[in-house]
Amino acid sequence: MSRLRILVVSVVTVAMLATSIGPAAAIGLGISISLPGVDLAVDLEGLDISLGLDLSAEELAWGGGGPTATMAHVAEAIGADDLHTDGITGAGVGIAIIDTGVADVAGLEDTLRGPDLSLDAPVEGHYGVDDYGHGTHLAGLIASDRPDARGIAPDASLLSLKVGAGNGAVDVSQTVAAIDWVVQHRDEHDIRVLVLAYGTDGTQDPQLDPLSHAVEVAWDHGIAVVVAVGNHGESSDPVVNPATNPNVIAVGAVDTRATTTTLDDRVPAFSAPGTAERRPDVFAPGVGIESLGAPGGYLDQTYPAARRDGQLFRGNGSSQAAAIVGGAAALLLQARPDLSPDDVKAVLARSATRLDNMLTGQGVIDLPRAVATPAVLTGQDHPASTGTGSLEAARGSTHLGEADDLLAGEVDVFGQPFDSSAWAQAAAAGTSWQDGVWNGTRWAGTDWADGHLVAVPWDGSTWNGWSWHGWSWHGWSWHGWSWHGWSWHAQGWE
Repeated sequence: MSRLRILVVSVVTVAMLATSIGPAAAIGLGISISLPGVDLAVDLEGLDISLGLDLSAEELAWGGGGPTATMAHVAEAIGADDLHTDGITGAGVGIAIIDTGVADVAGLEDTLRGPDLSLDAPVEGHYGVDDYGHGTHLAGLIASDRPDARGIAPDASLLSLKVGAGNGAVDVSQTVAAIDWVVQHRDEHDIRVLVLAYGTDGTQDPQLDPLSHAVEVAWDHGIAVVVAVGNHGESSDPVVNPATNPNVIAVGAVDTRATTTTLDDRVPAFSAPGTAERRPDVFAPGVGIESLGAPGGYLDQTYPAARRDGQLFRGNGSSQAAAIVGGAAALLLQARPDLSPDDVKAVLARSATRLDNMLTGQGVIDLPRAVATPAVLTGQDHPASTGTGSLEAARGSTHLGEADDLLAGEVDVFGQPFDSSAWAQAAAAGTSWQDGVWNGTRWAGTDWADGHLVAVPWDGSTWNGWSWHGWSWHGWSWHGWSWHGWSWHAQGWE
């Protein structure tokens, strides 16, 4: 059985798709507008885009173009290339990613596939496959071993759990179930890091919130959880849930301007700065990031201008930044396998490089310095979460379903009643999954074959009367819970 040391659950937010704008530019917050007859192709290359500028102006500026950061550039920018030279490539470390699945593309051939908990799972030929493109893009940044497009930890093992469907749709209960599965299989696969690159705009107290509790349970079981802060970018906006949990590593995006010096780096407008209650812990490259694409997937078909030669794709977001930090954590754990999750967070934050325009957070990760930084933190002193709050509140404003028939209330994606108190106890004890059953419904098989979890045929009653194609995202914004809130128009994600 492959040894896995890191779980990456990518953070995006469930959202309304940012479609094209007149002559094309998506204005943040998951909204799209149409400006008939207006030419938005303005040359803003020399404009200094930082947190201090008006949001719409910044979004238009980044939507207009800019340099592309190759995977080699990203590795050099955070010092991963120096560790690679020293033989630190993630070997022996496992990384699990909970996202939209992973496509069958060069560089990710050895990816293990765990259970598919997405709405696509019952559809023949779609089980575990990335029909959207987000998961593949992040997986490439984490662990691609393709010679011309190497990830941060190219020799790490990668385990993919699919929760996002081909249209990006996902409910918070699916992600909670996926996190629980990873926790219960952490010893079997030696998992030590979880990266979530999506979140909701739910404002429930993180001590009560079920999603927040799920990531805290993972943390308490020795898994360093890496979470994206979100892309809504107004200075008054909080980070997304579960980055609100004070224990996890909350990651913001930085624009490297495709250079290797930090002197010209800036925090882009879209990267959520957080509030006094919770700020980003560290930053990593997240603008103009090139990685593996999923040919024929939703993003590939919808945003052809984001394609790059060699089946690569370009995108922006704190999702990319979180994936990069997930790979960085794998390198750190290979170099220093005795580090605890608290140690990983402390070392990455204490060794980070602050920027002149950085209003929040510790700084941009610097791997050579992190490897050499003593782990002096004995533990974080935050009140423990209970997870006894509302699943509906964890969703925030985002819901699956048709406009007049939304999935809402204290029920999971199958319509089963969700008792948060009973679930929280089972999750903490590592018993929420029993023989492929979670919250009373059989979701997945229990046997592995050829690096894949054996799928369980789902009968007609499994979806409690909902047809898989009948689900849709409705009223979701990039503060929400889907893979859509980052726009993929023209130059890639916003």
